[in-house]
Amino acid sequence: MDKAAQGCAATRDLARRARAHGELLLAGAASPHEEWMSLVWGPLFDREHALRLLASRPAAAAAALPEVMAAADRFDGLAMEAKRRVRRLILRHEQRAGMRTM
Repeated sequence: MDKAAQGCAATRDLARRARAHGELLLAGAASPHEEWMSLVWGPLFDREHALRLLASRPAAAAAALPEVMAAADRFDGLAMEAKRRVRRLILRHEQRAGMRTM
């Protein structure tokens, strides 16, 4: 598998896991897409911000913490273009969610 295909596969895996476990991390967030973007905006996943989000939901933190930290490691291991792809997916999802509520 070439590098581009590996990046696409890693991005799809990260997105799948985010859909599966994102609710634990972002339940009750006023703007979940903005929270996702703040987590992945820099070159590395913002673990401190993720821990603050989890601290606000201690009942869910124990279940979500291992998965969130694994997602952080996967994101950090992506090539820069794959990280950009993750950000574009978040923005596209936000646009589609906005269209559904209209």
